[in-house]
Amino acid sequence: MTRKIKLTRANKSILLKALAPYYYQEKALGHNTETPGRLILKINALPADKRASFSAEEIRLMRTTINQLRNERLAKGQYTDAADDMLLKLY
Repeated sequence: MTRKIKLTRANKSILLKALAPYYYQEKALGHNTETPGRLILKINALPADKRASFSAEEIRLMRTTINQLRNERLAKGQYTDAADDMLLKLY
C-alpha cells in the first residue's frame, strides 16, 4: 500500500531532522539502516511542494521518528508546530 503526501520545504526539513538521529542510532547499534537511509535520500531528492508516494513502512518510520522529535522538543519546552503539522499529514 502506498500513499501520496505533499511535502513543503518545512516538512522536508522536519523529516530529515527526525530521521537523521534515528539512522545514526541504528547504525551505532549495528542494525540494518537500509530503509531509513533510502528514505532520507528519497526525501532529500524530492522537490518541495510536490506529491510523493511512500510505502506503509516508510510512513510508519516517519511517524515514529517525528513523534520522537516532537516529544524531545516538548520536554525541552521548545516550539513543535512544524512537527505537529507533519504528523497531521501522515495520519
